[in-house]
Formats: sequence, C-alpha cells, structure tokens
Amino acid sequence: MSHKSTDYLFASAYIKSKEKYLLSKERIEKMLGSKTPDDALRVLNELNYGSGSEKVSPTDFETLLSQESEKTYNMITSLAPEQKYFEVFLYPNDYHNVKALLKAEFLETSADELLINASTIPLNQLRNLVLNRNYFHMSEAMSEGIQEVIAEYGATHDPQVIDTILDKACYRDINAEISKLKNTFIQGYFILKIDGINLKSFVRSKEMNKPHRFFSKVYIEGGHVPEKVFLSGYDEALEQFADRLVIYGLQELLLESIAITNIASKFTSLEKLCDNLLINYVREAKYISFGIQPLVSYMVAKENEIKTVRIIMTGKMAGVPSELLRERISNTYV
Repeated sequence: MSHKSTDYLFASAYIKSKEKYLLSKERIEKMLGSKTPDDALRVLNELNYGSGSEKVSPTDFETLLSQESEKTYNMITSLAPEQKYFEVFLYPNDYHNVKALLKAEFLETSADELLINASTIPLNQLRNLVLNRNYFHMSEAMSEGIQEVIAEYGATHDPQVIDTILDKACYRDINAEISKLKNTFIQGYFILKIDGINLKSFVRSKEMNKPHRFFSKVYIEGGHVPEKVFLSGYDEALEQFADRLVIYGLQELLLESIAITNIASKFTSLEKLCDNLLINYVREAKYISFGIQPLVSYMVAKENEIKTVRIIMTGKMAGVPSELLRERISNTYV
C-alpha cells in the first residue's frame, strides 16, 4: 500500500519542531570560537547530543557522533509510515562497514572502532556475512563487489581498489532502489550527489595526472553528467571544461573552486560547494508543510551537521586555526 502525503502530517510537524536544535551558523561560530575542545563539545549539549547522563571526553567525540546518527535514523523511522524511503540513505554506511571489515581482514587489524551502527545490516550479521563469504543474504551488487575486491586486492595489494570497487557497487544498489521507490525528491537528491562525486573524482584525477582509464574506473553511473562528457573534456584545462557543464548547472560551481590556486584548498572548496548544492536542494523542503520531503531533508541536514561537527572537533583537537576550519564548513540547513 502506498501512503499519501497527508499520512505524514504528524511526522512532518514533529520533525519541524526538531529543526530548532539543528546546528545553526551562530552555534558553529560558538564552536569555532571555543578556546578548548571541551568548550566546543559543550555546544552540542545545547543540541541534545548524547544521553545527557554522562560527560563525554573530546577524545570520544566520534562515538558521540555515531550515536547521534543512529538516534536520528531511529527517530525518523519510528515516525514514518514507510521505512523503505529512508533505508537507501544508509547504504553508504553498509558499504563503509564492508570496506572496514575487509581492510581489517587484509591488514590483520581490528575494524571495531570504525564500524557504524546506523546501517541497514546489523553489524554482527554483516561481520559474519563478510568473513564467511556468505553472499546469499547480500544484494547482488554487494556480493559481486566483495568478490571483485578479493580478486583485485589479491593481485595488486592496492587498498585503493577496495574503495573504488565498493563505491561503485554501493551506488548500483542505491540506483536500483531509488528506481523502485519512484520518488522524484529522493531521486533528485542522489542525482546531485552522484554528479558531485564524479566531478570531484574528475578534478582529482586530472590534478594527479591520471589517464582517462583511471577516471573511468571511479566514475559512478546515475548522475546527470554522462561519462562521455568527462572523457571528451579530459585533456582540456578545467576552465575550458567548465563550459561543458553549463547545461547541468555545475559550471559556476567548478569555476568558483578552480579560482583557488592552492591544490589542497581547491579540493576543499569543491567538496564544500558540492555539499552546499545538496543542502540547498533539501532546504526547499522547509516550505513543504507535510509529506516525505521534510523527513528526508532532516536526515540529510543531520548528516551534514555531523560532518561539520567532525571537521570542527578534529581541527580543535589538532590545534587548527578557526579561519582554516571555517573555509571547510558548508552551508547549514537552518
């Protein structure tokens, strides 16, 4: 049975009441201006991070972020009439866990601290599936991806193949799922996300002087920009290639990033601008009173917020100046 937008009346109203606890520009500035990591972490208390019953050390902030991610997903799915629309957003976490388990196995280390609880496949189950090579209970894309990783890594011992192969498998699963969901808002989000991933891979490949075939290996299907557009402009200067992106609405984004001469800052700028593209897209849901859009947008907003907190806390722990951290932080939802 397919649910109507009105079935989301209560869920939408509840989620909108939670938006006041999202990380605002003012709270970001408060975190950036904090003298110590402890002070920065206290800002999160105002946003109801953690259980509130125990003090969290700055060294444990990743645990806090993992808990917040899981808490957000559980809240969304407890409110929503249908879970299937939200599970697809956790596929990257499933694949992150697969990567972590395989890398730990190959390098004979532990993956425990790297695993993410907010996933569609319970960690204990996934651990058994991966280690025992039990492909029967996996998607076709995941099982084929793992088998390809085992073969490629065995031949090359290059850890990069793990990420490349499984990233493509992940988005095969995502594209298959969103085609079944038939929700234009969710589909539009992932199209933008894939275009951003491919654009970042394209710029990075060119800056590293990699050949065309390297980019083809990392290119992900499902975006608006076809692979042939990237390949036909591969030998052009980025400023010239940007003209090819006019019809996809990405020209200005690329030009803004390449105006920065420092390569590291160029990548940081491009990452931030791609994140802004996604946040600006889901922010449109703020004007929709009820339906699936406010719930999806809140999930994306929390994902972006957690990324921002990670940037700030990691920087604070390492003593990175606030000005440099500010350059890496994308737009906020609120």
